Amino acid sequence: MNLNSSSTSQHRPEIYVLEDNHDIGFILEYVLTEEGFKVKLLSSAAEFTEAFNLALPDIFLLDVMLPDGNGIALCDQIKKDLRSKQLPVLIMSANADITASQTCHADEFIPKPFDLSDLINKIKHHLPAA
Repeated sequence: MNLNSSSTSQHRPEIYVLEDNHDIGFILEYVLTEEGFKVKLLSSAAEFTEAFNLALPDIFLLDVMLPDGNGIALCDQIKKDLRSKQLPVLIMSANADITASQTCHADEFIPKPFDLSDLINKIKHHLPAA
């Protein structure tokens, strides 16, 4: 189902996607945009922190392994911040396991490689009701 509609009053949910692999990031940005999301693609912990300090999305999708940090620490930061602690955080990783995502109270762990349809369903499941 495509969330995009001809109605301009419909809210497009925003998602911050933190993924340092250019190819995976490109695919995620493309697919999620096609699904009607407003996507902010970030490739480092520094970029993420800058965006996080400026504004908050409706949902976060974070990779664990980053060139300058890790998604678990950023998830912990999100869940401890009064502005964002109620927002859903989905952690994705090829190396970490579900217990790593539980330490930061992530809402979902998504092992890589993942099925795009399954990923989209998980994202939509965790979105706050409009």
